[in-house]
Amino acid sequence: MGNADTPRGFTPYGALKQVAVFEAGSVVAPGEFVSLASDGQVDASAAGATILGLALDYAAAAGDKVRVAIDPNQLYVGQADETEIDAQTDVGNLCDIVATGDSTTYKAARMEIDSSTIGTGSGGQLVILGLESRPDNAFGGFADVIVRINEHQLVTGFAGV
Repeated sequence: MGNADTPRGFTPYGALKQVAVFEAGSVVAPGEFVSLASDGQVDASAAGATILGLALDYAAAAGDKVRVAIDPNQLYVGQADETEIDAQTDVGNLCDIVATGDSTTYKAARMEIDSSTIGTGSGGQLVILGLESRPDNAFGGFADVIVRINEHQLVTGFAGV
């Protein structure tokens, strides 16, 4: 049986490390990666953008407060949008996010890993660290994998393996 296709954003993996409170610049859903803008507010990250961290709260409008997991070493779990994360050899590779808009009905994120961007260049927003170990999860379409932010606003990324 294949993995379920249920885009739901990202969740922290393991203990939550550092959290800071920011003002949202727009609607932000829990599970969305966010970037710090020049106005000091956070907005949902775009594909290819440098990421500050993961939103932990829902901000209904600009000016609302939102907690953000900002530790550069925090790990996360996210779903691949397609089938390209299909083998152990994908571990250590870099990839970007699919910046799908959140569900305002359910106040939930829908971001995913853009599995078509997997490569070993230095331009990936995330680094794949492994498959989340669960009986209902396997390499292949819509795999849930453990990632770390590679292009973090607080540190410099690395080139991948």
